[in-house]
Parts: sequence; structure tokens; C-alpha cells
Amino acid sequence: MPIARAPVRISFGGGGTDLAAYYRRYGGLVVSAAITRYAYVVARQPADGGIHLGSADYGVWEHWPPGTIPPVVDPLPLPKAAVAWFAEARLLPEGVDLFLASEVPPGTGLGSSSAMAVALTRALGAYAGRPLIRAAAAEIACDLEIDRLGMPIGKQDQYASAFGGLNAIEFTDDGVRVHPLGLSPDIVAALETRLLLFATGHTRNSSRVLAQQRADTETKPEVVAALHRLKALAAAMADALTAHDLDRFGRLLDDGWREKKRVSGRVSTPEIDRWYAAAREAGALGGKVTGAGGGGFLLFYCPPRRQPALRAAMAAHGLRELTFGFDAAGACLVAGDLAGASSAPTPLGTGQGGLSRDGQGA
Repeated sequence: MPIARAPVRISFGGGGTDLAAYYRRYGGLVVSAAITRYAYVVARQPADGGIHLGSADYGVWEHWPPGTIPPVVDPLPLPKAAVAWFAEARLLPEGVDLFLASEVPPGTGLGSSSAMAVALTRALGAYAGRPLIRAAAAEIACDLEIDRLGMPIGKQDQYASAFGGLNAIEFTDDGVRVHPLGLSPDIVAALETRLLLFATGHTRNSSRVLAQQRADTETKPEVVAALHRLKALAAAMADALTAHDLDRFGRLLDDGWREKKRVSGRVSTPEIDRWYAAAREAGALGGKVTGAGGGGFLLFYCPPRRQPALRAAMAAHGLRELTFGFDAAGACLVAGDLAGASSAPTPLGTGQGGLSRDGQGA
């Protein structure tokens, strides 16, 4: 009974350059970190040989008899797409029972949907006796969301979840490269203590924001120019972190947020702008809305001595803090790793690019 766990992520800079409409022409770069909030998938053999899907987040349970592959429609289109992928690969001869749960609700800008897609690939790969290296898990998850479900999203969330850690991730037409920033434990710990997440209480449909951005990337030169600047800021963020200049990194977050709002009028709202201004006044050096924008979580970089004032300011606006740490492991099996997923390569998902820096990894 494999149990897979995949972390969500916070994206610091370069968001939007991981969309194919941009990176296939110019190459993309995102700096992000996986955090200790997770999507979970349990896979087990059903007694009747059918397909059983259950979601704790949506309160939905569905069943199909042996030999029937569920159509990829609402509800639960993502696990249905994953089941169809593995069934087409002839890896579900006796059906499967899947149970899904997440610590972060959908639509909050932390990449929870992609984390669930990665957890599904890890759990189903282990269940089928075909363990996946991290790059393959990420690429299959991209295939499920982007190609099969037609979601107008990029690839940063899937790779951040699959690999874990703090990374600079490059996107090109030839594939994806994940470059760990290689920060020392004390710098990682110092960065953790300076980053705070606050829930806005609003979920949003990122597909609408990203679909508009994708269209604007193909037709509006000013959007492309803003994405060029966001990519340059992502590179500057990576440099600041590797130079251990954390306060400079925090100020670059502010630069990136102002640039991000030039990409789409849907990234922020008057309410979010008020909260952000209050946080800056309280002592945050920089911040941003997580994900595509429009709601979800506000991320801030704030020196420790100013954090009591920041927390008080956000509480006064009704925003609640979400505590977290950095996840270094990435997507993994927390039970049922009977096939040696930590080292065995897999043919699943090959031929579509998506290699890690070294092509290895659990």
C-alpha cells in the first residue's frame, strides 16, 4: 500500500516565464522553494478489482467496476487522468483504490494541484512496481495537468514539488534543468525565520489569470518585456541567496511584486494592495502574492525584530499566518517503497525532456 507525499511550494521570482508561450522562445527561470505542507495519495489494491477514488478535500468518493476506466471529467479529473495514464501504459491490471488528501486547499497559490499530481504519479508508479525518478514524476505530472486536462499553467510547480529544496529552475524548449542553490544549513535556517505566509481568505482560479497571461505573452510586447525583467530578477534573487545577502533578496521580492503586477491586472486587487502596503509599513522589506495572484497567500520577507509589528498588522486586517519550513526531500514514498524508488530508473514518461541537472533522484 504505497503512500506518497509531495510538498507544495513558494515561488520567489520568475513566475510566468515557465509558461510554454514564453520559455519556448526566450527560456524561463524560476527561483522557488518546496515547503513542509503536503499532498498525500494512498494507493492500494481493491478487493473487487475496480477503480475507487476518494478525496478528503472535496468529500467525493466514486467507484467503477473491473475493466472500466473512468472518463476524465468532473469531479476529480486529476486522479482520473492519472488512472487513465497508467491504464494506457498497461500498469493497472487489477484496478486501484486511491485516497487523496492535502494540507493546503486548492486555489491558494501554493501549487497544491501540481503537488497532488506529483503525489499521484509517485503513488501509482510504486503501486505498479515501476518506481519513478524525480524528473519522470514531474514530467508525467506536467503531462496530466497541461496536456490531458488542458490547464494553462507552467511547469515550475511540478518540478519544485518533485525535487524539493531551494532551486533555480530553468525552462527551455529542450527540457527542464533543476539547479539546487546549495545554501548552507545556517543560511537556510536564517531565511526560514525571515519568511512569513498569511492567508488572504480568498481562493482564486489561477487558470483564468494564466490563460490571459499566456494570450498576452503571444500578442503584447509590453508583457514579454515585463517577463524578461521578472526573469532577470529571478537570477538576481538566486545570486543574492548564494551570496548570503538575505536582505537584498527581500528587497528583490518587492521589485518582483511590482513588476509582476505589470504582467496582468488580475494579479492584485485593491484589497491586496492595502494589505501589502500595511505589511511594508510594519517592516517587511518585500513580498508578493503566491502563485498567479488574485488571492491565496501573501508571502513577506521581514527581519525578525520587525515581525511582531508585521504579525499585528496582518491580524488587524484579519489575515491568519501559516507556519512552514523548507522541505529538502521533495516528493517521496512515506510507506510502501517496496520497489526501491530511491535509485531505480524508470521508462515511464521518458522521451519528453524534463531531465534534472544530473538525471538522478528519488
